[in-house]
Amino acid sequence: MTPTVQQIFEEALTLPEASRLALAERLLESVAPSPHTVADQMTEVRQRITDMEARRVQPVSGPEGLNRVRETLLNRAAA
Repeated sequence: MTPTVQQIFEEALTLPEASRLALAERLLESVAPSPHTVADQMTEVRQRITDMEARRVQPVSGPEGLNRVRETLLNRAAA
């Protein structure tokens, strides 16, 4: 028997929070973005480059940025 999306979802909810976050990240990475999404992302990238060049923001390393995002998501989930 093939599990349904609902069954998989309910089973995933039993995972620890960090494991659910890792699973969500992997699922998102498995989906090809739409052309509209890519265009929106490129607009954001260009704006961020402009902000960095104008020194309106300070850059952070990739791992630090991902940790900040994860922290924010975990804090929102706990609220």
